[in-house]
Amino acid sequence: MIRRANEADVPGIVRVVNEAFEVEREFRKGDRTSAAEIGALLARDVFLVTEQDGRVDAAVHVRVTGSIGYFGMLAVARDAQGAGLGRALLDAAEDHCRRAGCTKMTLSTGEDRKELIPWYERLGYRVTSIEPSTSSAFSRVIRVVHMEKPL
Repeated sequence: MIRRANEADVPGIVRVVNEAFEVEREFRKGDRTSAAEIGALLARDVFLVTEQDGRVDAAVHVRVTGSIGYFGMLAVARDAQGAGLGRALLDAAEDHCRRAGCTKMTLSTGEDRKELIPWYERLGYRVTSIEPSTSSAFSRVIRVVHMEKPL
């Protein structure tokens, strides 16, 4: 079951996101996120989560800005991968944005995450731009791929 997250879910979201983004350690300084960041995002946006036995096992951050939806930090715990939770959360994020009046869904990912770009393309997303990151979160310059899909 997918539900909207609340403040009690912050530690679980942090755990799942940091675990899922562990593959970025090669170019990312430190953890992908923190309780402070998730709490701040949750105060203004939405996180959708799935859980098993009371424990968050997947999460996605969703933002609506006018007619444009955005999702990020799509993450599934290692022991829950392969069960379709990522796709189900992405579908729920898109539905959330459609209901809010969005006509377009966007995302950004690092070019180094080569497995993700084709997956998003199979789901109807297309690359709109690629640019170098200016974020100090990275230990080296990475190229950020921006993608979008009509809703």
